[in-house]
Amino acid sequence: MTLMNAPFRWTLSLAAALGIVTSAGAQEPEPQTETETSTTTTTTTTMNSEEMAEPAGKHHHQGRIGPQFAVSGNVGFGLGYVYTNGQSPTGGLEDLKITQSAKISFPIIAELGFRVTPRFYLGAWGSWEPVLNKRNALSCPEGFSCHTFQWRVGPELRYHLRPDLGFDPWIGLGLGLEVLKSHVEGDTQVQVAPGVSLPTHVDTHVTDRGITIARVTLGGDIRVTRALALGPIISASVGQYTVRTGHQTLDITGVGSRDQSLSPVDDGFHALFTVGIRLAFVPM
Repeated sequence: MTLMNAPFRWTLSLAAALGIVTSAGAQEPEPQTETETSTTTTTTTTMNSEEMAEPAGKHHHQGRIGPQFAVSGNVGFGLGYVYTNGQSPTGGLEDLKITQSAKISFPIIAELGFRVTPRFYLGAWGSWEPVLNKRNALSCPEGFSCHTFQWRVGPELRYHLRPDLGFDPWIGLGLGLEVLKSHVEGDTQVQVAPGVSLPTHVDTHVTDRGITIARVTLGGDIRVTRALALGPIISASVGQYTVRTGHQTLDITGVGSRDQSLSPVDDGFHALFTVGIRLAFVPM
């Protein structure tokens, strides 16, 4: 009985030992093959690259900062006065309105500045505009050659509403200085004595200077390329000519040449408007 039970106990012990070893082996993780390790590494690397690229993409989506240049071609017109209380040909006092002396102007406006943030721009603007004159007894008599140009320049602050979109509307506020130059030349008759008039060549140069008190601009940038935008621009400004200088030369037949100063005038308060197309070189 004892001999028969010994092999049986030995068999049970061996079975139990094998069961424990098998159970422990099932709990240990299987080693990864070389292919699986490479796949895991590649996936991790790809995720890290996407995470690193995401901030740069957001920066591009929100807009850029940097220097900016723009130029626009415009059509302009004005309201108000070039001057008030000036001497008329009849000897009295008369005002010269912008609508009397000018039809339209053709401003070329240039801007140079810096996008401090994607939304805020700080810079300077300047314009040169030839003026199409209108005939009148005060500034451009019939038969005379008349040429008028205006320069304006000043600082500007602009706010961009949607720098992250393909169309970015903006609004600007500025001020500045104004210089209006006129050259009027022609032949007329000048009375040199009671009942005596002589042919005279008149050559007049006038400069009106003043300030642009406030200038509001509205526009929008439509992205054409990464560094180029095209869009409309509208401006409205109020200003005042405060200083009038110049001289007039009379070349009287049989008498000779005479220089005379301009008659005094009072300030001319006015409003100027422009509308045009603007081309901008924007930060990339």
